[in-house]
Amino acid sequence: MKKSMTQSLSHFCLAAGMTLSLAACVNIPYKAPIQQGNVVEADRIGMVREGMTKVEVANTIGSPILQDIFHADRWDYIYRLDKHYQKPDQRRITIWFNKGVAAKIERDLPVETTTPVAKPASK
Repeated sequence: MKKSMTQSLSHFCLAAGMTLSLAACVNIPYKAPIQQGNVVEADRIGMVREGMTKVEVANTIGSPILQDIFHADRWDYIYRLDKHYQKPDQRRITIWFNKGVAAKIERDLPVETTTPVAKPASK
């Protein structure tokens, strides 16, 4: 009786030790998502047009986080999101101004513009 109890206890300890060691091998440390830059929604980007002033652009999508003193007529909006062990998501919008008015806009993401839908003619 004593031998079978000792044997079952040793089997239990062996199974518990193997389970704990296997769980330690699978453990992946948590990596928090890191969000950097300007968060600009796609509908807001679609509202920015050439010919807008700096104030109008800033009111629409916000002012850039960093303004380059060497390129005062260029605003860069950069957004980067590093997710948990995935490829980072990065987006960029660059607006060039000429005399305080937007002259050129570059985007690396598609713009969803809303166009008014024509109503069918009523009879």
